[in-house]
Amino acid sequence: MSDIALIDPNVMLVAPLQASSSFAFSDHQHQAQIVSWAGGERSLPDQATHFFIVYSGCLQVTLGEYAFELGAGFYGSFPGQIQVRGDAQALIISHLGYSGTTLLGGPVEAQGRLLYIDGCTNSLLLAPQIDGDPCLNFLHLPAHTAQTPHTHPSLRAGLILSGNGYCETEQGLLAFKQGTLFVIPPGVRHSFQSTEQAMRIVIFHPDSDSGPSDSNHTMLNRTLVEGKSAQQLTHLHTPMESPT
Repeated sequence: MSDIALIDPNVMLVAPLQASSSFAFSDHQHQAQIVSWAGGERSLPDQATHFFIVYSGCLQVTLGEYAFELGAGFYGSFPGQIQVRGDAQALIISHLGYSGTTLLGGPVEAQGRLLYIDGCTNSLLLAPQIDGDPCLNFLHLPAHTAQTPHTHPSLRAGLILSGNGYCETEQGLLAFKQGTLFVIPPGVRHSFQSTEQAMRIVIFHPDSDSGPSDSNHTMLNRTLVEGKSAQQLTHLHTPMESPT
């Protein structure tokens, strides 16, 4: 694995998965290490949660006494120190300082389940465990789609699973093809554009603005006391533990 390269906070990064490489991103909100995996074996650090999307081949992940295999189109998250090996191509994002949980899914579907913008659809692949937590999303751009130029308030890191196209940025057009990874720093203006093929993209978000909270989650909301939701019965709510 090559040395870690720092990501320019003002410029979008695009790179192929063919070569193993590592990139680091840090701002006042989040710290992440983005790895282009092209085979081999490596230990990923503690004090982080590691998000995976496998493009081709098979990746083996060992977490303590447990071993997992992820094939092409599969994705997952693993907290803490893990061992990774396999002759595969994959994108791995280590979100430093975040203690997540072990989640697995796949393969990614053909289209998204939620309506997005400009004819695009998306699906929430790995949902935030708590409102504000990281998440992994799938984006589907139909053929001949040009997104409205936009920005995001936090980092985006993703992988083109299938299709070809471009991303329009202030630095010009960047070529997108299957097997391309990208990193978009916060506030960088961009527009994904497909050509004659639809594009299927998996994107990591280090934060979210939806998800369960202590006062609003399915188990609480759907518990009924004499026909009334326990969400409204605040005197029944489990109190938060005092910090020690």
